[in-house]
Order: sequence, then C-alpha cells, then structure tokens
Amino acid sequence: MTMSLDLHNVNKPQETEINHSPQPFTYPIARWEIILIAGLLALTIFTRFYLLGVRVMSHDETSHVYFSWLLSQGKGYRHDPITHGPLQFHLIALSYFLFGDNDFTARVPAATLSVLTVAFLWYYRKILGRFGYLVGAFLLLISPYILYYGRYARNEALIGLFAVLLWWGMINYLTTRQPRYLLWVTIASVLHFISKETAFIYTAQALIFLAIYILSALSKKPWRIESYRPLFLSILIASLILLALAIGITLIERNPQPTSQQLNLPSEQETSLPTFSTASIAMIAVAILGILACIYIVIRGYSWSALLNEPSFDLAILIGTQVLPMLAPFPVKLLGRDPIDYSSTQNILFVASFVVLLSLFAIGIGLAWRPKIWLINTTVFYSIFVLFYSTVFTNGFGIFTGLVGSLGYWLDQHGVNRGSQPWYYYGLIQIPIYEYLPLLGVFFAILYVLWKNHRQSTIVNKATHESEQPERSIQTLRQGFAPHDRLTFIFFLYWSITSLIAFSIAGEKMPWLTFHITLPMILLSAWAIGKVLEAIRWKSFIRRKGWLLALVFGVFLISISMTFILALGATPPFQGKELNQLQATTSFLSALLFTLLSGGYLYHAFRTWQPLEALKVCIVTVFIILAILTVHTSVLASFVNYDNATEYLVYAHSARGPKDILEQIEEISRRTTGGLAIQVAYDDETTYPYWWYLRNYPNQQYYGDTPTRELRNVPIILVGEKNYGKIEAVVGQAYYRFDYIRLWWPNQDYFDLNWQRIREAISSPEMRQALFEIWLNRDYTRYGQLTGKDMSLTNWYPSSRMRLYIRKDIVASLWNYGSMPAEVNIPADPYEGKQAKVQPDKIIGGSGTEPGRFQRPRDLAVAPDGTLYIVDSENQRIQHLDANGNVLHIWGSFGDATTGEAPGGTFNQPWGIAVDQDGFVYVADTWNHRIQKFTADGQFITQWGYFGQAESPTAFWGPRDIAIDSQNRLFITDTGNKRIVVFDNEGNYLASFGHAGLLPGEFDEPVGLAFGPDGRLYVADTWNQRIQVFSIDAQLNFIYQNSWEIFGWYGQSLDNKPYLAVDAQNYVYCTDPEGFRILQFNANGDFVQYWGEAGQGPGSFSLPASLAIDPSGGIWVTDAGSGQILHFSIP
Repeated sequence: MTMSLDLHNVNKPQETEINHSPQPFTYPIARWEIILIAGLLALTIFTRFYLLGVRVMSHDETSHVYFSWLLSQGKGYRHDPITHGPLQFHLIALSYFLFGDNDFTARVPAATLSVLTVAFLWYYRKILGRFGYLVGAFLLLISPYILYYGRYARNEALIGLFAVLLWWGMINYLTTRQPRYLLWVTIASVLHFISKETAFIYTAQALIFLAIYILSALSKKPWRIESYRPLFLSILIASLILLALAIGITLIERNPQPTSQQLNLPSEQETSLPTFSTASIAMIAVAILGILACIYIVIRGYSWSALLNEPSFDLAILIGTQVLPMLAPFPVKLLGRDPIDYSSTQNILFVASFVVLLSLFAIGIGLAWRPKIWLINTTVFYSIFVLFYSTVFTNGFGIFTGLVGSLGYWLDQHGVNRGSQPWYYYGLIQIPIYEYLPLLGVFFAILYVLWKNHRQSTIVNKATHESEQPERSIQTLRQGFAPHDRLTFIFFLYWSITSLIAFSIAGEKMPWLTFHITLPMILLSAWAIGKVLEAIRWKSFIRRKGWLLALVFGVFLISISMTFILALGATPPFQGKELNQLQATTSFLSALLFTLLSGGYLYHAFRTWQPLEALKVCIVTVFIILAILTVHTSVLASFVNYDNATEYLVYAHSARGPKDILEQIEEISRRTTGGLAIQVAYDDETTYPYWWYLRNYPNQQYYGDTPTRELRNVPIILVGEKNYGKIEAVVGQAYYRFDYIRLWWPNQDYFDLNWQRIREAISSPEMRQALFEIWLNRDYTRYGQLTGKDMSLTNWYPSSRMRLYIRKDIVASLWNYGSMPAEVNIPADPYEGKQAKVQPDKIIGGSGTEPGRFQRPRDLAVAPDGTLYIVDSENQRIQHLDANGNVLHIWGSFGDATTGEAPGGTFNQPWGIAVDQDGFVYVADTWNHRIQKFTADGQFITQWGYFGQAESPTAFWGPRDIAIDSQNRLFITDTGNKRIVVFDNEGNYLASFGHAGLLPGEFDEPVGLAFGPDGRLYVADTWNQRIQVFSIDAQLNFIYQNSWEIFGWYGQSLDNKPYLAVDAQNYVYCTDPEGFRILQFNANGDFVQYWGEAGQGPGSFSLPASLAIDPSGGIWVTDAGSGQILHFSIP
C-alpha cells in the first residue's frame, strides 16, 4: 500500500504547487459544528447517566465498588493486581464522598470519563478532519461496547479517555515535534498504568509502531557509514526470527484450550504458565544480544545526532524508559523465580535488584537522550504513579506491587485462561455481533485508500506524459494524501489490527476487552467516512435533492435485504396455503415489490448523477442504516437486557435476583427493626454482590462455606448453590426458602466451531433464521427449539443460583409474607436440644503429605488388634497406624485405570476400607471402580472390578464402602449403580441386591454399610435420606426390616457421603458430613443424641467423613476437612 512506504516523510514540509488533498488545519470552526458537537455531548451525557444505578452490580464490579467504599470510609486501600490499578478506586471513593454511596454514584466516574472521551474528539479535528471528528464522536456515542462499559464500574471507560489522549499526543508529536505533546503522552501513559495492566499491551503496541517508523527512516535515509546498513538489517532480521521461534516454542508448550464440555463456571480451570525451556531462553538471550548489537550499529553508522532528529525516536525513548523498570518480572520469570512471591524477603530483594538495575539503565538512556525533557516527564510519570499506588503515601508497599506485582500477576494469569474462550472469540463472535459498523468501516477505509492511491497513480501517469508540470509538482501529486492523513490511516489501521491480534493471543479473553479493539476501529472508520462527507458537494447535494436519492437507496437496501431474508428464512414463500405460509408469501412479495420500485427509481436517478457523486451518497446511506442498527443493538444491551444473560458482551453477569432479594431484606428490616438493623448472614458465594449491598447493615455476618447451627438465630440467610447441602442441615423446617438466579453467563454454543458446524448452520434455513434472530433481537426461542434446549431465562444455562431463607416466625409477623396472626415457634431441626458435649480424648494426624498426616481421609477400619487402617484419599494411599498415631505401614500411589495403567497397589480416590477376621485388608478404589485386597502390611494380593453400569457383577460405578460379615463375605456399596454386591474374600461373586428407587429395598446413592451384633445390615441410603435395615438369610436374600428418616444428608455434593458404625449395644452411629456432626440412634431408629458442630476447636468438625468402633467401645472419626483422626469415648 503506497501510504505505508513513506512513514518517515510525514513530518516534512510538503510542496504546494499542485495538491488535490484538502489542506489540513486551516478551516474555520463553523456554527453548525459547535451545534452538532454540543448535541452529541448532550446525548452522550443522557445515555451515560440515564438509569445508571438500575442494573445489578456484576461480579467484577462488586470488588471495585466495595473496596472503594472501604477507602471512602477511611479504612484504606491496598493495591491488589487482581482488581487492577488504584485510580478507579480513588475516583469512586471521591464520588462517594461527594454524592453518597450507591449503585449510581459508584458508576459516576466511568460515565463521566466516557463523556470526556467523546468530548476530547474536539481535539481530533486536525487528525480526523472536519467531518471525521464529528463522525467519531457519533460512533463513540452509539457504540454498544463504548456505551455499555461507559456505564460500568470497570476500568475500560477510564482507559478510553487515556487512549485517545495517548494517540492524540503521539500523532501530534510525530507531525509537529512540539515538546508539550510529550508531556501529554506521559500523562496518558501513567494514567493508564495506574488504571489497568492493559497499559503493557498499549505500550508494546506503541513501541512496535515507533520501531517500524524508525526502521522506515533507517531503510531510506542516508547513513553516515553506508556499509553498516545491510549489516544492521541482517542482524535485526535474524534476531527477530530467533525471538519469534522462542515465543512460538513457548506457545506450543502451553496446554490446549479446553472445549465447552470442560468449562468450569464460575471458577475457571487453571493451567500454569509454562516455564521457558533452555532452548527458548538461549534464543531469547541471543536475540537480545543481536538487538543490542543493532542499536550499537545504528549509533555508529547512522549517528546518534541523526537519531535525535527523529520524532519517533524521541517517543520510543520516552515511553520505553518510563516502562522499563516495570518489566522486571520478565527476567525474574526467565530465571525461574516468582515475581509476586512476597513471603520471602530474599525473593523480594532478588526482584527489587532487577527493578533497580532496569531503573539505572532507563536513567542512563534518558539522560543521554534529552536530560531536561526526560527528567520533567519521568518526574511527572512517577509522581503520579507513586501517589496512587501508595494510596496517597499510606501504603508504601503498594509502590512495589505496582512496579512488579501488576505485570507479574498477569503473566501468571496468562496461563489461567479465564473464560477459556476460543481464539476467534473477538474476531468471529464479539465484533460481528456488536461492532459490525466500525469493522465494516475499517474495511471501507482500506478500500478507500486503495482506490485513492490507484486514482492518484492514474493522475500522476497522466501528468507525467501529457503535462508540462515541473518535477516538484509531479512529486507532490505522487504523494497523494496529506501527511497527517497518511499517518492517521496507518496509525489506526495498525492499532486496530494489533489490538485484535494481541487480545486474541492473550490468555484471558473477556468481553470487555473488545472495548480496546473497538476504539481504534471507530477512529479509523470515522476518518474514512469523514473523507467521504468532506468530498460531497453539499450545495449541489441539496439543490439536486440528494436526500431523496439517499432515502430511496435506503429503501432499496432494506427491501432487498428483507427479500433475501424472507426467501432464505425458515418459512420461505410459495410453500402452501396455511395462514403462516400465506403471510410469508405476502411479506416476500411486498419486499420484492419495494425492491423493484426503488431499484427502478435508482436506475433512472443514477443516469443524472455523476457515478462518483452517487457513490458517495450511497456510502453515507449505508453508514446511516448501519448506525440505526447499531443504535438498536446498543439500546438492547444497555437499556433493555442489562440484567439478562441474552447479551454476549458480559460475563459472570448478575441476574436481577440479588437486587430483588435486597429490596425484600430492606422491607423486612424496616418493618421489624425500624431501620437496617436486621441480622443477615451470607456465604462465600453470595459475597458477590452482598458484601457491597449489605455494607450499611450493621448486623450482617459472613459465614463462608461453614454454616453453623448458631445461624438459626439469624432471621435471613443467603446461600449460594455450592452450599445448599450444608445450609439445609441448619435451616431445617424453620425457614421458608426462595430460589433465585444469582449469576449467569452468555450462551456458549460458539465453542468448538469448525467448518462442518458452520456449513450445517448456513445450509439450514431454520438455523439461519434462528441465528439471525439472536443477532438482531437476542431472541433464542427458535434456536432453543432447534437444539432441544430450554433457552428461557428461568432455566438459563450456564447460571449460578442462590437461595433466600427467611425464618418462619419473621414471616408470620409480616402481613405481606404470611397469614399467621401470632408468632410461631417451629424447630429448625428435630434433633435440636439433644446435643451431647462430647470431647475427643485423642487426636492424631493432621493435614499434610508426610507419614501420619492426611489429605481428605475418608473411611477407616479397626483391625482385630486395635490398629487403624485409614484411607488417605487425596494422597492416594492407605496408612496403617497404631492407636497412638504411630505409623506402622504405608502403601499406595496414584494410578488411573480409565486413562492408563493402574497396577495393583495404585489408587484413584479410594474411599472405603475393611479388615476381615484373618487380617486381610480390602479397599474400595472408588474412581478406578474396583476392589483391591492386601495383606495386613500392604502386599497386593488381587483385585476385581471395572467401570460399568451393572451389566455384570463386577461392573462398578464408584464403589464407596465395604462391610464384612461373620462369614468373611464382602458387602460392597456400588454407589453409582444403586445396589449392594456380595463377594467372598477371594473376589468370587455371590449375590447382589437393590436398584434405584424410593421403596423399601431400593436405593438412591447408597454409601455407608455396617453390620450389627445380631447380623443385621444397616445401609446409608443417602439421597433418600434414610437408613435401611436388612436381615440376610442363608441364601443371601436381603429381607427388609425397617428404616428411619435422617434429618440431614441434605446436599448431593461429592463430600456429603455418610458412613455408619454399630456398636455392641446395637447403637447406630452415622456421620452427617455437611451437618458437621455425628448422629446416634438405637436399633429401632429412635434418635438418642448427636455431638459435634462446625469449627476447628475440640469437639468440632470440618467435615466428618467416616467412623469405626474400637474393641473398647470407643469411636474413631475421620475428619476429611482437617485431616485429623479423632477418638471419642461415649458415656
């Protein structure tokens, strides 16, 4: 492209004898411009502030607004890279100070800076042109992404202003070389760095552009020593190839992206950032040495004084030296150290040494460049940097976390791949759905420049052969565009392309990052469309009723579009005489008629217009139609679907439920306490958004993921779906339950796109129609019907749900919520009042991997000699201990039979264990779906079982427990297959019993087994919430005796798997894992007592898993949460 060849000439004075380009910077400001920009600003203010506080605070917003509130309350702020830079927190805190704290004021800074971004385009008049800056302001006003995130408590709205300021400063310095623009570049850069880590991407983009700019000059301008030029180019190319190879090898070593079936919501699957191989480090080192050699060659061959005359070199030195100290995490990670490990003073000093080294290097370069200018700009940069990262000098360590932690943390996050989005997430999903107007604008800009260059070449050739113009005039013609136009086009095209590439490569792909791709595309589109508007002869346009031509062309475009949509849609015309078929035919014929009529008018109209003039009108008309569509898209996203999951420009988005709940909490609180003094408890999931929404409730309490029975004193409890099972043990029957959606994510069927899926979608009229309806109106009805999915908001997937529990006595006192006139006392738990104060008399183990310590211990068995065999589940081993905790034997390691070899003695999450009368040990190797037999000291003997769905006796699905009767027969709970299977002690099949159901003898998730002294078998029928009791005759027939309900075992989580034990007096004991207690019954199922509660102290449990009776009648209990084994003596 011709424009790209003359970068180094943009700041040269141009010949003026013959120049067909509009003269820059000379036009006066017309009154209509002021009226238009004022109107655009008024609309911008309206769209940014209208209904600003209505939308529920989203997941990420909550962190920003809550910690800002703490800062406004005088509780300080400490920079944490996970929530990005400190500027937003200070601005929001200032908003709270001025206007109070609520959802509206929390978003005021974002909305204000979004307005300022549009207003700043006034200063782009010389860059974008007389019409271009107005078009740019208009596009920023209506852009779905710029509008939506201009009303959102994130950093994007701030960065939008800093980006246009940075670009304005860079372009103006490149064209005028006035030092004041360097200061604006510095201010824009530092404001970005104190806002978000995307500053590193922007800085890299700027430096690469400036490097290309400099190389353009070095390749064309004369060198002091000309022979150095080819050497410089050769070494540079070799160094870049080595650098690219090193990066490519590292990217290949990254873990592959998960498919949609592997998504984890809302927490993301983490993969570590791969360590650079020795070969990669060597190539990087050689490349760096090569680049340093190139710098030396340039200084010697081109000369330092010549470099100082290049404005691009000035910008590169200024920006590069300012960011250089913050690049310390790169060498630190290359050397295998963690730059964000603050636990070690030695590591902090190690990282700090690189910061000092790079700072000294930056100082040396800066002073060698232009000392005065560099010192002024760098002082401004780091004064602002230190002020905000130290929270106005109250958090000194924040300076270090800003210098090192910001980049260090996000280098780690690159491997996390938050969202696990595909590489085409921006280019094929986000931009075509929302920012199709600037996307088409970019393509139009490219076509416009190609056409302009072609036309200019034609004029030059004609002038060369037929004219007597002087050579200097011919040269001026050959230059085509004015220098500022050439730079504007190349600059914003470069920034648009590199933004798309950079954010597509980055590990974290989130919808809001589309903002950074959209912004340069808008400015490039504005420039191109502005050129068309400038070229229109407006007096002639008005005189010849060009508006009528535009109107008819618009009708033609809409009509022909509808004709094709109706012809290719789900209900094409001429298909029958049913009402809907006739309506489809009528609509098609109407659209076709309007197409023909408007097309006929255009045919005759174009004959009276010059082709180029008519083309300009058509281009503007297309732009107007796309702008109207964009307004529709923006209004849907920002003012209609703002709390819904139907939009793709959000992620982990709050549903309406949390705010509906808040309104109820406030009403109940004011009616029962006269203010906001009601007690409200929330867990670790509903922290988002309730640590923000409950900030003014003095009696709010956080209980994390460990609810205790003390919560029964709390009138209102909030819980996320992860903790449903745990909370049900607390609330019992004393609370009313209300279900809501807390968070939801957009539909992600775009994962795993391939050509076959695309071809099938395009070839199906029904699917084409369904996708069009989603694109246009976010209507998923037809798509859900075609895919067999329920796409209603009530049952939306993916989503995360929550519950509101209100105590029944509170409801009874409120006329609107209940009809009972008097206070009622409904016990939450039928076992309440029968808690025994039992303390462990012995505790062994603890969390860890060392011998005698455990990770998630599950079942345990007491051998005839009183020693303990314990399933150390997460450590994939069995530990044999004496009663004092001394280790006797340990065996086992990890092996996965479903994906590879898993020889005897290897385990995959073993759960159950038993010891027979001869001392042999049997292990339920749960996720290898088998039973293994060992000697007492852990020597492997045999195994049986494989994964299956009960098609054979040994086809197991997650066996969880083993009980051995007096005849040494093994009774195994085949949990997933809802049955009990019996084998002899050699693994020979004897019998099986049970299937899925609710009737006696049927099971749903059977887990624990235990034999009583009378030979009866007790079964923990977990999800049916009961214990079933069977006698077994000589023919191994299971004879149902009785059962009783368990007021516990509420959840269906992986951990909520109860085990049983029966003592010599026929007392039955069972664990209630997520109730954090042990329940005791007599043989008839009458409740006796319970002990335990959630906690870490004596008599408390983190997650009681299993239990066993020792020869003295005491009870051993495994606590899977703490890794401890506790012994109790029951009175």
